[in-house]
Amino acid sequence: MSLEEALAFIDGCEVQDQSPTETLVENGPRHSLSEVVTPAELLRVSSKPTTRRRPKPQRKTSESSSSSDDKPTKKRRTRSANSSSTRLQQRKRAEIRALREQAQELETQVELLKKNRFLPADVALEVTAELEEEGTDALVASQKTPSNWHEMAVRQYRERLVSEKTNRRLKSILENQEKVNGALNRLLQKRSILTGMEFVLSAQPGMEPSLVAAESSTESAGNDGNKKVLAELETLVQGLYKEWKAKFHSPTQSPAISCDMRTKEDPQRGKMIEFITTTPMSCPVKKAGEILWKELTTYREYPDKVYKYMKCTKPNSHEKNFDMNVRTPSGMLELNGLQYMQKYDEEDRTVFVVTERMTVPSKNIEFRDECWMTVTPSSTDAKTSVVEIFLQLYMGREEESQVSPEDISYAQNTVMASLGNAYRKFFQAEQNTLMDKAWRIVLPCPSKLGVIV
Repeated sequence: MSLEEALAFIDGCEVQDQSPTETLVENGPRHSLSEVVTPAELLRVSSKPTTRRRPKPQRKTSESSSSSDDKPTKKRRTRSANSSSTRLQQRKRAEIRALREQAQELETQVELLKKNRFLPADVALEVTAELEEEGTDALVASQKTPSNWHEMAVRQYRERLVSEKTNRRLKSILENQEKVNGALNRLLQKRSILTGMEFVLSAQPGMEPSLVAAESSTESAGNDGNKKVLAELETLVQGLYKEWKAKFHSPTQSPAISCDMRTKEDPQRGKMIEFITTTPMSCPVKKAGEILWKELTTYREYPDKVYKYMKCTKPNSHEKNFDMNVRTPSGMLELNGLQYMQKYDEEDRTVFVVTERMTVPSKNIEFRDECWMTVTPSSTDAKTSVVEIFLQLYMGREEESQVSPEDISYAQNTVMASLGNAYRKFFQAEQNTLMDKAWRIVLPCPSKLGVIV
């Protein structure tokens, strides 16, 4: 075998060298490559050109002999440790070291993330709000990110938590208040609680309320003038009842509440103010009469009216002595008044007749009023009733009294107008009170008894 044939044989044996990818897999640690080397890097490494040499066809002896004769043969370089294959191995080792260092850095970052335990956004918001309520900001400092949207979301979440907590607290307060109101209503509707209230609130014959009991005996016994006036009023009440009974006819009742005030001229009494009120009651006639009687005989304090005494001298009768202040354009005007009232219980209705006399001490002027109050069944429902009030207010004229025309004009135009406004306000307030008390009455059922609150 010639030298050229031997070199050709050696070149053919070197073609079986491994590719860089196979060498990288065999030389490097498998556990590191499985974690670090990515498919892209493998493709990049595998795409490098290999240094394989194709075997040259054997030259014919005749051609080699002829070429050797024509030109001198070039001596081929023998391979050594410093040949191209050695540099390739060095490059592979350098790449493997770089990949291992990169994998180690990535593993270090993974461990840091595991130690920090970064929470999701919604969980971090909730934990942050809870920690701030407890007064600690440790986790907030570690979880705080420089982004503005995160801080805005945290702030809105805190505000929502505060609003929800306030809403829950208000709802609990409302529920507690409703429970307290229900308990009070049940307590006030117990009949045992109301036992004796009628005796306390109503004026018994021969007894007066404690607030005016001391003045009652002195006023009624020491003032003969008041006794005389009260006797006249009692006689007048009896006459007014007979007159009303003769003229009374069942009116066309309206279920609506009304309060009318009108001024007219009477041939005998002069200028007169009339009041006509209608008050529907959601209770029978008997209950409505009891409510009205209790309302008229119960002592109450008013800012412009003070009662000297209130008493019942006879059954179904009531007397009052009071001082009243009326606001006029020229100032406050004081009036002294006496009232007598009598109640008449009939078969299907209740009648109250009231008369009053009010004097102005500084002017020697007297005002009188006559009032009828009737409680009749409603025309639409027999279980309900209607309270009607008819009152006439006018100036009294005594033949022996000497009153100047100026005082008469002042009394009829100024004082009566102020009294009319005061009466109108009183009737409107009285209507509201009567309807409210009638509404509070629970009518008896077949199996239960009614309770008056």
